[in-house]
Amino acid sequence: MSNFGIDNEGGTYSYNVAGTNTLTQVSANPTALYHFSVSHNGGSAGFLQVYDNGSADAGAGTPSFVIAISSGTANAGTPSFRDIQYGPFGRQMNGGISYLFAAGPTGTVAHGVNAIVDVTHARVT
Repeated sequence: MSNFGIDNEGGTYSYNVAGTNTLTQVSANPTALYHFSVSHNGGSAGFLQVYDNGSADAGAGTPSFVIAISSGTANAGTPSFRDIQYGPFGRQMNGGISYLFAAGPTGTVAHGVNAIVDVTHARVT
């Protein structure tokens, strides 16, 4: 019998990411990532750097993948929005999930505006 299964850790959560270079920890456990939704209304593009680890340490290394989000309309209330889905089985994140909303695709320079990030995931056992 296989140990593969999904336990009760997971769901869909919204995070308001402030302009900081500290990673946001979603899960420190092996996780199936199903969905990311990101929006911001800054005047420049942002990059959601996603790490296959459950750390909140900004020295976490190179992101596992990056989601680019176009610029919104600053101060006009017109946000930019990006929705990414990973199919019925999700994307396996063996070390957990953490992310950073940054000004570039690599490095830990925080973006100057807040972003709203919705994450749907489930712990894999």
